[in-house]
Amino acid sequence: MANKISWLPNLFSALRIPLGLALLMCAALSAEFMTLYLLCCLTDVLDGYLARRLNARSELGARLDSAADFILLAVLLWKLLPVIAPTVPVILWIAVVALIRFAAALTARIRFGRFGFLHTWGNKLTGILLGIYPLTLLLTGNHWPLYTILVSASVSAIEELLIEMWAADWHADRRSVFSVRTARQ
Repeated sequence: MANKISWLPNLFSALRIPLGLALLMCAALSAEFMTLYLLCCLTDVLDGYLARRLNARSELGARLDSAADFILLAVLLWKLLPVIAPTVPVILWIAVVALIRFAAALTARIRFGRFGFLHTWGNKLTGILLGIYPLTLLLTGNHWPLYTILVSASVSAIEELLIEMWAADWHADRRSVFSVRTARQ
């Protein structure tokens, strides 16, 4: 049975791409935006869960997941930055995190011949925080969770760069920088 539906995780990852792009057509934090956004979050949870549950992890799935996550993040930044009207230091902070992530991706490309984002615990925590941020923003109007997200994103970006620099090989499901140190000892 599992083999007959092993394509399902990739479908959920692929579905997140048009759903994320459809957010561009919606007013930020509108009912339509939030509905599509929650569907994006659901596909993000389901693709990984099903890939593990069905033992259907694949190179294609990892690439689809990374591409879908990147597109969703870019769309969220585009739609939410005007709403939250961040200060110049916050914009610079976001830019620095983006540069660190780019450096990690470039390091992976140079060292391992591939781009991709790692599924570390830090990246998952950042994803969860990003996932609830629009809901928090809609329900409370408070921008303070943004700083928690930025701290988490900063730490996880630095961790990902260190992993890409230190790892002997590329593995999308590496959990933390500590797993690299343990593996190399």
